[in-house]
Amino acid sequence: MADARPALHRIAVVALAGAFGLVLAGGLVTSRDVGLAVPDWPLAFGQLNPPGWWRIESIRTEHGHRILAFLVASWTAFLLVSVLRRESSLLIRRLTILAAGLVIVQALLGGLRVLELSVNLAMLHGVVGQLFFASLAALVAVTSPGWERVSAIAESSRERLQAGVLLAAVVAQLLLGLFIRHLGASARPLSGTPILYAHVVGAGIVLSALLDLQYGGQRRAQAARLWLLPLVCVQIALGIAAYVTTDDMTFDRQATMLEAWLPTLHVGAGAALLGAVVVRNLHAWRSLLGEAAAAPRGALERAS
Repeated sequence: MADARPALHRIAVVALAGAFGLVLAGGLVTSRDVGLAVPDWPLAFGQLNPPGWWRIESIRTEHGHRILAFLVASWTAFLLVSVLRRESSLLIRRLTILAAGLVIVQALLGGLRVLELSVNLAMLHGVVGQLFFASLAALVAVTSPGWERVSAIAESSRERLQAGVLLAAVVAQLLLGLFIRHLGASARPLSGTPILYAHVVGAGIVLSALLDLQYGGQRRAQAARLWLLPLVCVQIALGIAAYVTTDDMTFDRQATMLEAWLPTLHVGAGAALLGAVVVRNLHAWRSLLGEAAAAPRGALERAS
């Protein structure tokens, strides 16, 4: 229902903000290497909320992350119920179901990471967290009033290819960065290693693909365009700062504030960039997706 769309958009925006906070909270857990500070799951030291958990930094970081995850998952469930009850667009319903499914998978992977002591599960947990954030960014875009007011300039196959190349480059960079993060001490120092060179080259590819998309084709999707270049620049700057700060750090002590927060902000900027690039790809396919966003389920099902 069109009348319900603004309210659903606001609910989605809150979910997106919560998901971004969750990305930062999870990044801080990794930066401080405290993923196993609470050794059990789904309880914490055998309790739902152990007394005094906020007094010890490692436990505060991990348990606070779990509390935020519960709140975000609960709000996403509220979003799902609201959309299923009040929205007829197939695209919006499917994006909401996708987001709800991803947050459930993310929670299960986080718990299994603790129970199985698995770094691989920790990396998968991080990947799903990024996908969850991106799915909510897409949902915020298609429920916004601006989605209906996008420029009438028709998309081209070149624009779609450029947007797809940029998305692939960003995803590859995020996966490589995630790998570096979870290798921890075994990957340090990074200086002079192939994995560092690959990450630097990847950053150059992302920037080149973005410039090609932004200035090498039709100019449309103004809101998405405005965010992309600043996000890439911030991401590169944070990556350099994180490398300089953490490359020679030792892992037998507590991370300093800069050692913990610079890589965490780098992760957060990466999630924001992924979300913006996903939205830019939605705009590249606007003429097809717009029909799905506007049409009621029954109409689409009859057409198919």
